[in-house]
This record gives sequence, structure tokens and C-alpha cells, in this order.
Amino acid sequence: MKRFLSIILSILLAISLAACEPAVELSTSPPPDASTDNYPDPTQTGSSDPEDSGDPVNPSQPPANSGAVSPTPPSSNSGSGAGLSGQQSTDSPSGPVAAERVVIELENTVVVKGTILDPNVVIFPADAANKSFTLSSNDENVLRQRYGYWTAVGGGAADLIATASNGVTGRITVTVIVYVESVSLRDKEIVIDRGDSMVLTPIISPADATETLTQYTSSNEEVATVSADGTLHATGAGTATIQCTVGGKTASCTVTVGVPVSAINLTVNRRTLGLGDRGTYTVEISPEDATDKAFSIELNGHAIALTGEGTFSCDASGEATITATSANGLTATQTITVINLVAYADEVFRLTNAERAKAGLEALSGAPALTVTAVVRANEIIRSFSHDRPDGRSCFTAFDENYVSYSTAGENIAMGQRTPTEVVSGWMNSPGHRENILNGEFGHLGVGVALDSNGRLYWSQSFTD
Repeated sequence: MKRFLSIILSILLAISLAACEPAVELSTSPPPDASTDNYPDPTQTGSSDPEDSGDPVNPSQPPANSGAVSPTPPSSNSGSGAGLSGQQSTDSPSGPVAAERVVIELENTVVVKGTILDPNVVIFPADAANKSFTLSSNDENVLRQRYGYWTAVGGGAADLIATASNGVTGRITVTVIVYVESVSLRDKEIVIDRGDSMVLTPIISPADATETLTQYTSSNEEVATVSADGTLHATGAGTATIQCTVGGKTASCTVTVGVPVSAINLTVNRRTLGLGDRGTYTVEISPEDATDKAFSIELNGHAIALTGEGTFSCDASGEATITATSANGLTATQTITVINLVAYADEVFRLTNAERAKAGLEALSGAPALTVTAVVRANEIIRSFSHDRPDGRSCFTAFDENYVSYSTAGENIAMGQRTPTEVVSGWMNSPGHRENILNGEFGHLGVGVALDSNGRLYWSQSFTD
């Protein structure tokens, strides 16, 4: 019995000692500071920091004020940060922590036009009180928000800029590539003169293509070459094909190089001719390999008439002008003087008798045979200006050959004088010639006038009793 009571007392003592220790609650729930409301939902798109993901997001509702791009377009250009419901306060004892640095993260900074960007904006330090931000582009022709997504809309480079609520910014440069779809040359057929140059103009589509390096090749560089800046140089006569390549696309044009006329020359066999004469002219085009040697002839004046290719007739006394014009507008001109030699001879005859009248002498009369003799002598003194004939015989043998009867004869000759007045005046101022003109024994006169190939006039007077 005593042993049984002892066991009972030991049990009661153990129970009494246990009741004096603090109670410990066993639980599977997290502590209050680690509430599940503070952990980010994997679908959250407004987060600005991996360590502080912002408000939890209801998977059934789109995120509001999100600064990151998600498959569902955000409704605004701003992000949300710390200080939202369910997060612990990040205030330090001295006040809220300000944003100091903003970083934009992109998978690729070189993209093709049309690419939708997925920027991730991170604000430092991690315990910044306000992690909201806005996104903008410094060139909306390159980067622009379309339908809620940041999209590469044009070729070039632009900065995507994230601005925190306190004005701190971060930026990242994005280069947008626009591929060439087609290329053409403004001029398809080019006709150019040798030695000339022009600038080729490639037309690239689309206009904002970023590959603009243009390469040129010529099928025949002896005809045409193209420098790196697109300047076409015409080097020789012929045809060549120029090919232009931009961004792997090609275009071509045909170049025809001609040799321009550099000079046109017009010559006539004689610039001074007698009435009834026929003349010739020639036209020379330089250089000899000129592509277009065509020319036209224009006649101004009635003294001559064109009678065929390269020939003309002298139909009236006076002057006329022949003008040759090349296909490229160069001109050459010759003036033709037509002299009525018979009229000149008649005027010399009249002026001679006028001088005799002044001296009180009888007028001289004409004789056909004596006129023929004077004409023969006028043409002979072109070859030999002398009172001897070209064969060395005396001038008076011409009188005999033309059956001129005379007991006393005389001859005056002259060259170079341009008019009857000029030649008679010259003779009157020369004692020997004056003596023949005022010789009272002479009663007959023949006058001859001739022209050489240079248009010089030769004059002769044949006198007999």
C-alpha cells in the first residue's frame, strides 16, 4: 500500500512542474511580418524592381499604371513602385528614400522596323520610397508608343527615356534598321557628250531605309565611269550600262556618249567674184570622230544663189552671206562679194573721158577688138604684172592677135585698187599713166578688169589712135 501511494505522488509532482513552464504555440502560418500579401504575383507588369514588385495583381484584371510592356497593352505610360498596399514601409528614420538611378533593360538595342520592344525599368536604390516612372522617346519617328506598345516605327536611332517621379532619368539608345525593298535610277536613258559629267540619282524605297551605301559599276569604262558619289563621267564615244546597288537591290540605266562638234569651218573658193561666175564652198566639222556631223546652210542676200551641194552662182552685183550651222549650234560665216566687171570697165571708160574733158581733149571712143585686147591683158597681168606678156613677148602682140589696127598704141595697167574711181585717180597721179590718158593722138580706148582667186582686181587700158 505504501509503494502504491509513492507512485501516485510522483506522478502528481511531474504534472505540477510542467504547469510552471511558458506555453509554446505550434503553427504552420508565417509570421505577421511575412504576410503572403507582400510577395509579387508572377503576372505583375508594373514592377520597377525585382526586389519590390508593387501591388499584387488580380490575374483576371489588366494592370494599371504599368511602366513595363506586357502582352496586354498598358493603359498609360507610367509605372508603380513601393509604398503600395501590403508592402512594408521603406521610410528611413530621416525620411523617405529618393530614387537615385533609373536603368532601362532591353534584350536587343538593334532591331528591325516593326519590332515591339519589351523594356524593363529598374529604379535604384531598391528601398526607394516612390518607384513610379514614365517612358518617352526623343524621336517618335523612330520609336513611338502604338496601341500601348513601344514600337520601332522608322529607321535611325532614338533614345527611350525613363523618368522617375523625382525627375531622375535613365535612357537607352535603340537603333532601328529598315531594309531596302527596291532601288531605281531617276534617269533610265542618258545621252551625254564626251567630256561631260552628271550626278546619278538613285531612288530608294522605302524612303527611311537605313542602308544607303550605294555602289556603281560600268559595263564599259572606256565609255563611262561612275565615282563613289554617283558622278557619271563620259570618257569616250559608245554605249555602256551603269548598275547601281543599294542594300542588295540593283537598278541600271543605259548611257550613250557622243562626241560633240567642237568647231565648224566654212570656206569658199573665192570671196570676190565677177557677175556670172560660179563659186564653191566646203564645210568641215571638227573633230573628225564627231558623232553628229550634220549641218545646215543659210543664204542671206541676192547676189548669189545656191545651185547644189557646195556650189553657187553669182547672179547680181553686191554682197551675200553664207552661214553654216552645226547640229549643236556652232556657226561659220563667209561673205561673198559679186562685182560686175563689165560695169566697172564702163565706169573706168567714163572717168577717163571725164579727165580728158577737163584737159580740153576729145573723148575716146570704144572699139570691140580693143576691149577684147584689154580684157586679155587684164587676165595676163594676174600671172605676170608687167607690160610683157607671161610668155615674155611685148604687150602689143596682144593687139596684133586680136586684129587691132593702129599706128600709135599705149597701155596702162594697175592692180589692187578696189573701185574704178580709185584706179583712175591712181593713174592720174602717175606721170606715165597720166600721159597716156591725156594723149591727144589717141582716139580709141579698151578697158579690161579681172579678178584673181584672192579677190584682187587687175585693171588694164589699151589705147590706139
